[in-house]
Amino acid sequence: MDRLKRFFKYDFFLLLLDVIAVNAAYFLALLLRFSLGSKIDPLIDRYLDTVINFAPFYTIICILVFMLFKLYDGMWRYAGIGDVNRIIFANLITCAAHIIITVFFYQRMPISYYAMGAFMQLFATAAFRFAYRLFLLEKRQVGKAKANNALVIGTKENGSQTLKLLSMGVQYRPVAVIDPNSKDSGKLMNGIPVYGKDEFEAVIAKNRIKALFLADGKVDAKYRKTIIKFCKEHQIQFSDYTSFFSYKGDVDSFVDVISTQQSQDLDERKSIPFSPPDISDAEINEVVEAMKSGWITTGPRVKLLERRLAAYIEKGKTDYDTESDPARWSNRVACLYSATAAEELNLRVLGIGEGDEVIVPAYSYTASASAAVHCGATVKFIDIQKDGDTVTHMPEMDYSALENAITDKTKAVITVDLGGIICDYDKVFEIVERKKSLFTPKESDGKPLGDLSSRIQKAIGRVAVVADGAHSLGASRIFRGEKKYCGAIADFTSFSFHAVKNFTTAEGGASTWKTIDGIDDAEIYHMYQLLSLHGQSKDALAKSKVGAWEYDIVGPWYKCNMTDIMAAIGLRQLDRYAGLLDRRIDIIRRYDEACDRLGISHLIHHTDNMDSSNHLYLIRIPDISVERRNELIAEMAEQGVSTNVHYKPMPMMTAYKDMGWDIKDFPNTYDYYHNLITLPLHTKLSDDDVSYIIEKLESVVKAKKE
Repeated sequence: MDRLKRFFKYDFFLLLLDVIAVNAAYFLALLLRFSLGSKIDPLIDRYLDTVINFAPFYTIICILVFMLFKLYDGMWRYAGIGDVNRIIFANLITCAAHIIITVFFYQRMPISYYAMGAFMQLFATAAFRFAYRLFLLEKRQVGKAKANNALVIGTKENGSQTLKLLSMGVQYRPVAVIDPNSKDSGKLMNGIPVYGKDEFEAVIAKNRIKALFLADGKVDAKYRKTIIKFCKEHQIQFSDYTSFFSYKGDVDSFVDVISTQQSQDLDERKSIPFSPPDISDAEINEVVEAMKSGWITTGPRVKLLERRLAAYIEKGKTDYDTESDPARWSNRVACLYSATAAEELNLRVLGIGEGDEVIVPAYSYTASASAAVHCGATVKFIDIQKDGDTVTHMPEMDYSALENAITDKTKAVITVDLGGIICDYDKVFEIVERKKSLFTPKESDGKPLGDLSSRIQKAIGRVAVVADGAHSLGASRIFRGEKKYCGAIADFTSFSFHAVKNFTTAEGGASTWKTIDGIDDAEIYHMYQLLSLHGQSKDALAKSKVGAWEYDIVGPWYKCNMTDIMAAIGLRQLDRYAGLLDRRIDIIRRYDEACDRLGISHLIHHTDNMDSSNHLYLIRIPDISVERRNELIAEMAEQGVSTNVHYKPMPMMTAYKDMGWDIKDFPNTYDYYHNLITLPLHTKLSDDDVSYIIEKLESVVKAKKE
């Protein structure tokens, strides 16, 4: 519906112009071909009927081809070389179709008619589109004559981008830049002179500055207050653009907000990032100790973190004593360089490869699917439930669609515990058990990995359940009548320790698995070590023992091991993790109350049978379009609150569209996405920050209703 509204609002008039252009081009070509001075050659009658009869069919062909080449989806105010190429190719195809169809189904027309018609059609369709860009450029030039002189504070990338954004509108003319560090003083940025910090007042007086834009988010609070005070005293508009550079919405909405932003009293205005890491002195000191220890690659800290994570996944306690019985907790978790590596190695240990199908919910981040692609398997997307799970509102997969999607080629289903909310694994396991008669385990190829994979598949005896637990370390659910933590429910699970996650090692992730009958955990763990370290039979820690230098390469595999520096961060994060989760719960309670009051749908992170890890706070604004959603994101950013969208569905991404997937086949997924906004949810937020976010959310939502 939103796309249809956009078409009639922006592109329907362009389509009518195209209808005129493609018909006028060939009628005019015929007229020019047979005009002799002031007379028209009577031979024109021989061809006129063909042009008239073919015109309706040719018009339809042109419109369809133009749609295929997305000539009605462009933002023509930014038209460039890519758009030129699409226009040219679309016209070449339609003109070729014109020649072929008239020759075979009507009659062969004069060559000059084809050439002139093609040229005029190309010229007209391109001119109609680029005329809009030229009109806006001219409008900007005229508007600049009345624009307010603007000063930008900040160099580097943010300063450069601010200059470009201001130049898109007509309200401001950037004439000077201040470098707060005075390192670039005397240089030019985008053709505009750069001055030092001490020249601030002189630059404003000399250039008659009417508006000031802060682009450098690293200026100290004292200098910022000095700037704001000066602007107030001299009636200069002050705008803080530092929060705009985390904005990921629609470009049109972004530019419109910038072009219309009014001056504000910014003494109480905040700049709230979306998801900064929470790093304390404890993590920093542990990293220093790791660097001093001599072990900065995979070493004792990685092994300790693996044991502590194994205990946490089983016991739900971050302070469990694992070192009184290290053998019990070893070989249960494999720490790796990323969650994507963890998910891929999970699939490789399971023997997933070419000819296999892996079912993935369409609503997730690309890593949920790309790991299967890396293994050579075929990804099979399925839709989510309408409006998500009925209790938690999490965009959970449609379980009926899951059951229908399982075939004799299916080897794994990827479940996604999005936002920290755990899926209904009782239903998932019921489905794969019901479908186990379709499952045929792979046979061993006699090699170490192939032999282990075959034995695992035979032992499981059905489609494997592989959890994408990137968001869900510490989350729990009642599974088969017993409380289980993420990592102890699915057959295999991958975790993410990326910088934006609740628990971080900067980058990093981990694989874990449930114990499989007849297969030693140590054998599975050893395979992860081989796969993550070039197939090398000994890691650096094992080779450090006296006389133990020699090793073998078992397979030509991968390099994705975790380092002790990363594990050092993780060890101290784990010490603090329970408190970090509690703080997130406090923030969620306040968000819940505000959203319920405003009539906004949101995730439910805690129920009678499930406790989330509280990673993301997804809200859905009722009765808005994608365009309006993007405007709200821009308006929040304008107020200093960085928000996001989790996620743009995979069938909308180029990589998966190229595989033949179309978002139209996933209506529930698109419907969930189109009005979704993710609020900041992290432990660097103060109570005042949370109040500020709620206040700004309330203001933009109420403005939407007015």
